[in-house]
Amino acid sequence: MSAKFIVAVAFVIERNGEILMLRRSIDKDHAPGAWETGSGRVEYGEEAEEAVRREVLEETGLVVEIKAPVATFHFYRGAAREEAIGITFWCRYVAGELVTSAEHDLARWMRPAEAVLLVGSPGEAAAIENVAKFARVAP
Repeated sequence: MSAKFIVAVAFVIERNGEILMLRRSIDKDHAPGAWETGSGRVEYGEEAEEAVRREVLEETGLVVEIKAPVATFHFYRGAAREEAIGITFWCRYVAGELVTSAEHDLARWMRPAEAVLLVGSPGEAAAIENVAKFARVAP
C-alpha cells in the first residue's frame, strides 16, 4: 500500500556569512516558540522551488535565489501527527526588507554556529552546517 504524505519545504537563507533564524509564534500548532530557518507546505500543483520562493516571501518579505537542496527529512507534524516528507533548500538573500509574519514573532541574522545551537533537530543543524560549508562561510 502506498503512503500519502504532506510535502514540505524548508529554507536556510544565507546573507553575508549569516543565517536567518525565525522563532515560531507561541500559538503555532507545531513547535510553538521553537527557532527554525523557515518552512511550509507545498501546495497542490506547485513545484518545490516555487513553494520555497512563496514561503520565504510570505514569512520574511525577502526575495531569494535558490542555490541547491541541502537536506531531506521525515517528520510527524502537530497534534494530529500527520506524516510529512521535506526538502531543505539553501537560499541566498537577493532583496527585500525583513518583516516577520504571523507565523513568527522574532527574526535574527546570526553566525551558523549560533544558529545550530538554537535548532531542535539534528537534521536542521546539519542543513545549516551544509549551507555554511557550501557557501564557504566561517562558523
